[in-house]
Amino acid sequence: MKHSVTSVLVIILAVGMTTVVKAQSEEQESPYAQCFGIVGTSDYYFGEIGQTETVEHAFVFKNNCDQTVEIGSVRASCGCTAAVLSDHTVPAGGEAKIQVKFTPPRGSRGKVTKTVSLYMKDEQKPHTIIRFSAKIQTNLEIQPQYIQLLGAEVGKAITGAATIKNSSDKPITVDGISINMTSYADTTNDGRTVALPLDGATVTPARLELAPGQSGDITVTLVPRYKGQVNGAVRIAAGSDEGIIQVFGVVRDGVEASFRKAGSESGKVMLDGSK
Repeated sequence: MKHSVTSVLVIILAVGMTTVVKAQSEEQESPYAQCFGIVGTSDYYFGEIGQTETVEHAFVFKNNCDQTVEIGSVRASCGCTAAVLSDHTVPAGGEAKIQVKFTPPRGSRGKVTKTVSLYMKDEQKPHTIIRFSAKIQTNLEIQPQYIQLLGAEVGKAITGAATIKNSSDKPITVDGISINMTSYADTTNDGRTVALPLDGATVTPARLELAPGQSGDITVTLVPRYKGQVNGAVRIAAGSDEGIIQVFGVVRDGVEASFRKAGSESGKVMLDGSK
């Protein structure tokens, strides 16, 4: 008897699991998954483009369903991308287009990839994700792209450096060098932070004359006022070419020498770096 009850429970659980799996499968698959889709590739490469160049491409969708389909929306992954849908309602046998217009974000260089997602009406998951990429040309090579300020202490100057190279075949003048830093500071010593402008941060030199293939160094210097974190960027411009170097670091309290007793038995006094 006990064996029969166990068998019945196993059957019930198996049927239940099958029902759940079927329900999940039906929930995940759109009714238009097999009959409404993109014509050609959903992964497009624009090739090499300039830092301020705008490029466009039209992605075409075909409705091979037996009924009209409703498109809810299209959403771009970046503010640098405009995605315009030609029609929200697509009859059987009809087509819709997404016109994608892309302008590289300021300071972009190298290969970048962005996406545009198409959502059907009343569906929460994207029906199709379009990917497109481009290689951003620039005459400025910057290394490293991130400056990490190691060992930063309150009240003490700290520096970091980067190298800028002219990769073109003509002389260039780098005369748009600036820095903007923010201190995320624990001013009350209770673990909570506030964002404060970090005044006094400098980057030198303010100008570089670089021959073809020549490199030059820039140095970032700042004096943190509070413990916590510092974060910001150096912006670099030479004509229409731009670059950005991220700058960040963790700031600790300054360590001052203080006297303490090593132990009551010895009676010795030792110099200690702890506060």
